[in-house]
Amino acid sequence: MADVVDHLVANDDSEMKVMSMLRVSDAQSVIVDEDALRTGGPDELAGPFAHVVVDEAQELTDAEWQMILLRCPSRSLTIVGDRAQARHGFAESWHDRLERVGLDRVGLASLSINYRTPAEVMAEAEPVIRAALPDANVPVSVRSSGVAVEHAPVGDLGRVLGTWLAEHPEGTACVIAVEPVDLGEVGLGVAGASGRIRSLSPELSKGLEFDLVVLVDPASYGDGVEGAVDRYVAMTRATQRLVVLTSG
Repeated sequence: MADVVDHLVANDDSEMKVMSMLRVSDAQSVIVDEDALRTGGPDELAGPFAHVVVDEAQELTDAEWQMILLRCPSRSLTIVGDRAQARHGFAESWHDRLERVGLDRVGLASLSINYRTPAEVMAEAEPVIRAALPDANVPVSVRSSGVAVEHAPVGDLGRVLGTWLAEHPEGTACVIAVEPVDLGEVGLGVAGASGRIRSLSPELSKGLEFDLVVLVDPASYGDGVEGAVDRYVAMTRATQRLVVLTSG
C-alpha cells in the first residue's frame, strides 16, 4: 500500500497536490480495510476430501469436473444426475461421460420409481422429453393424484390461481413462464396470494416442487433440446396438479 501511495503522490500534477493527503494516517484508515487484510484459517472448502457428493451432475462442464477431482484425490464420489434435465444436451452415456472426465471405476444405478410427480402429470411429461431424448430415463410414478392435467387459454390464469387459493388454504403454487408474471395484474394481489404463489422462469424452477404448477405458453420456452428439457422440468415440479395454459 505504501508503494501505491508514493506513486500517486509522485505523479500528482494537481495544483493543490491533493494526493499528499494520502500520507495522513486518518486518510489511510479510510482507504485501507484492516479487516479485509486479515487472513483467516485455511479454506475448508478447498479439500482434500475423502468423499464428495455431486448433485445435478448433468450440468457440469469438463472444467468443473476437474475442480471436483482435484479436491477428491480418492476418486470416491456419489454422483446424482438426470440426462433428461440437461439443458444443453447430454449425448453421451453416463459411463462414457464420467470416463472421459477421469473416472475409470463407475457403477451405475438408474432411478426407476418417481415418488414426487403423480402419474397423470408424467403421462404428459414423458412424450415431451422423449421427443428430444428418446433414450431418456423416465421413472414410473408410484401414485396417482386423481386430477387430470388441465389445458386452458392463457387468459384463464387468474381464474386458475384464484380457484386454487380458495380451495386450498395450505400449499404452494408456481407460475412458470419465460417472463415473470405480475400476480397483481391477474387479479390476485399480494394479500390474495398470501405469499403462497411464486412466479419463476423454467430454468429457476429446477430442483423445486409445488402442489400446483401452472405452465404459461410452454411453446415459448424454446426449441430443440433446451426447450424440451425446460418444458419437462417445469411439468415435473408438480406434486399434485398441473395446468398448461396456451395462447392462441
